[in-house]
Amino acid sequence: MVIRSKRQIYIGILALLCIWLVYPYRVLATSGAADTVGLPVVVIDPGHGGENNGDESTPLFEKYRTMITAQAMYEELQKYEGVQVYMTRTEDVDMSLKERAEFAAGVHADMLYSIHYNASLEHEIFGAEIWIPSAAPYQAPGYQYARLWVDQMRQMGLHLRGIKCRTGNNGDYYGVIRESAALGIPAVILEHCHLDVPSDLEFADTEEEMKAFGRADATAVAQYFGLKSESLGVDYSNTKLAEISSWEAWVFPLGESTAPENCVLTKVAQNEESGEVTFRIDAEDSNEGLQYYDYSLDGGASYGHIALWPDFDMDKNENTGSVTFKVTLPREDDTEIIARVYNAYDQKTESEPVTIHFAYQDEMREAALAWEAEQAAGGDAEGTQSTDTGGDAAEDVDVIEDAAEDAAEDAIEVEAADKDAVSAEAEVNAELPGMQAAGSPNPAAPAAEVQPLRIVLAVIIAVLVLAIVLLGMDMLRSSRRRRHRKEKQIRKADKKNR
Repeated sequence: MVIRSKRQIYIGILALLCIWLVYPYRVLATSGAADTVGLPVVVIDPGHGGENNGDESTPLFEKYRTMITAQAMYEELQKYEGVQVYMTRTEDVDMSLKERAEFAAGVHADMLYSIHYNASLEHEIFGAEIWIPSAAPYQAPGYQYARLWVDQMRQMGLHLRGIKCRTGNNGDYYGVIRESAALGIPAVILEHCHLDVPSDLEFADTEEEMKAFGRADATAVAQYFGLKSESLGVDYSNTKLAEISSWEAWVFPLGESTAPENCVLTKVAQNEESGEVTFRIDAEDSNEGLQYYDYSLDGGASYGHIALWPDFDMDKNENTGSVTFKVTLPREDDTEIIARVYNAYDQKTESEPVTIHFAYQDEMREAALAWEAEQAAGGDAEGTQSTDTGGDAAEDVDVIEDAAEDAAEDAIEVEAADKDAVSAEAEVNAELPGMQAAGSPNPAAPAAEVQPLRIVLAVIIAVLVLAIVLLGMDMLRSSRRRRHRKEKQIRKADKKNR
């Protein structure tokens, strides 16, 4: 009896080991809330850490932001029943992508969520996006969670850049997704917003806003696994997941991405009085939806800020369309306009240039030619008149010569009067040598009075410059102290949550 009991124990242990090793806990792709073997296991991965700061476009580096968001996500999921939640790191430490995946496999995670914020090379792209596995069986759970997550981002008011995947030479391009798939774990990368664009930074400018992202991420997790929370008063057990058959209509595979096929810029209307010109852009992309556009007013040397393609909706994934815009141009010179359109993967195509010419330029040119012709005609008429009236001209010359003689005589008289005045002044000064010392007017006094005033003004300006410099240095020190204080608070929060 004892032996039989021991054998049953051994058989049970072996069976459990087989289940542990051969059948890793992972989400099954279903139309209802995701099924799991046992309680769902969630692993939250704060991106970057240690020497890897992530994006550095703001004083608070990305690695600190991902930790704030990840901790908020962890705390929110703790409010739900029937779920196990882990974090790959709780401190500011270096961690390889493989180590993150191994951690998730070690706790038999159903899914790994890698938390990130975004930035672009040209610092102009904006919006939220999610990267999911590109191959079965992991693309299905990634896609179903992504559909829930983008709805959360939409409710927060963010522009949705899409659900995306990208292949590389050895499977998925992104390491955390590739390494996790190799260990039987589906993983997704959540890119919440772009920190290097002011319109997007507004969504993550404070600690509370970064925590709001974490709570939204957690809500999508709860919906995906069909969790419920008595403290929050929510029950997602009847959540309906997206059908896998809708994958192709929603997901943009970067490995197959090309630039838009065409971009045509057309002048629609031109106001000669105000200089306002209306343009239309017609574009087409047979693979991905058209997402942004911009234009240049200097022949492509520089471009303005990008704008959303009108009525862009990732649900529709529209591949063709047009947009109309107006600009006011200078009427004095020709202007060369070029437009660009971007698809879901930010690949762009330029239009042929369109040159705008105003009739005002022709009118000004004709007026200038007419004036030159009038001036030339006026010069010829004066020459003819002088030829016909030679006697009158001679008389005029005599009159001018008489006037010149009178003026010369007047100048001589004035010069003599000046000499007499100077002599008289010298005599007075000689007779009264103590007058200037006693406070009488001195011709050089005004210059002596101005000199101290200039010195005073120079001293005042120097003091003002010094005050500005000291104020700037004080503001810089205050900014550094605030930044160090904020980083210290974050480190304290990290230690408190260990």
